[in-house]
Amino acid sequence: MAEQTPNRPWLSVIGMGADGLNSLSAQARTALDAADVLVSSPRLFAMIPQDERPRIEWSSPFSATLPAIEACRAQNVAIIATGDPLCYGVGNWLLTKFPIEEMSIFPGISAFALTCARMGWPQHKAILHTLHGRDDSTIRDAIAPGARLVVLSADAKTPKTICTHLVKLGYENATISVLSHLDGSKENRIDGVAKDSESLFDAAFEADPDNDLNTVAIHCVAGTNARILSRAPGLPDHHFSKFRKMTKSELRSLALSRLAPQPGDIIWDVGAGSASVAVEFLRLAPGGAAYTFDIDEDAKEHQRENADRFGLTNLYAASHGELPLQDHDLNCPKPDAIFMGGGISKDGIEAALRFLKPGGRFVCNSVTIESEADLLSAYGEHGGELSRISIARAEPLGAVHGFKPAMPITQWFWQKENKA
Repeated sequence: MAEQTPNRPWLSVIGMGADGLNSLSAQARTALDAADVLVSSPRLFAMIPQDERPRIEWSSPFSATLPAIEACRAQNVAIIATGDPLCYGVGNWLLTKFPIEEMSIFPGISAFALTCARMGWPQHKAILHTLHGRDDSTIRDAIAPGARLVVLSADAKTPKTICTHLVKLGYENATISVLSHLDGSKENRIDGVAKDSESLFDAAFEADPDNDLNTVAIHCVAGTNARILSRAPGLPDHHFSKFRKMTKSELRSLALSRLAPQPGDIIWDVGAGSASVAVEFLRLAPGGAAYTFDIDEDAKEHQRENADRFGLTNLYAASHGELPLQDHDLNCPKPDAIFMGGGISKDGIEAALRFLKPGGRFVCNSVTIESEADLLSAYGEHGGELSRISIARAEPLGAVHGFKPAMPITQWFWQKENKA
């Protein structure tokens, strides 16, 4: 058994390919041979000749295996993973439990790299997405004209599920290639188009466990009626569920420009209604999350429908009531941005300003005289920027057309000081 020193890495995270030990680099093989304890799945253990070293199999969830790993700190532990452990692999989870100083990572070739190589796609021009342990609707957010997607599957049912989403969104002629057992002796490939999924991935395909280990390559080809969504804020209103409470396209665009979504940002959508602002915020803030507050019990159904339409699983109903006024009433993280489109009150505004993180952005839209008075008061006390927004849309007037104005909106924008 190797002696441990305080700063010496004791965890070796090793990425292995479909050819088992033959896929390992010289450094990875040396780390594996030097290990006192092995941690992996039954599938990967089957590729490693049995010896006297203890073997720990992953439990479900992974966290259940953590105590057994930590109990081996006095030894060298090799954790064997598939491909590149940091490409949607176990390495990401391990780094949340152990400092990198305690780990040595030996990546193998990722399924993403192998798929791009088989397809002849430059990696920087392809988009990686995973449905392993994820809601399959999340693929909807990645589908776009001309996009080249590499999707890590959950199992043999995933290819047909992906095709179902493609067809529903008007991409029935998207080309699809399903590659299984990449870089191994059993490597296989099935090519087709999304609309033919029933014959390509029939019941026999889905029932064969040999097809569970697959990666899907998609070249999105938009049909005549394809849903085409820009990433620019202010999507047309018809893309959202029909609900009486929704921030309209033009006002949504102006609000989002002020809310300034950044990767990983958290937004609170207060008086959210259909949560159209939160939905668009999330599309511009990868890895972020949205929490909604609304006293209307009907709003939750429409919020969920909109999240499904856009493939967003990180939109949560924090409260079906008013914005909480005290810290101890919170059941969600504090926000980087707050949009208040309803439920405006002096106390609510003060709570929102207090809850915002340093550097956080607050946008409040008022349509009534009473709520506008609260905004004017807040502006007078805290500063920021105050705007009056008027929009008119062309509508028929008998045989001709004229502009019909919507109710004017008073918008207050305020940004919290970003203290060091």
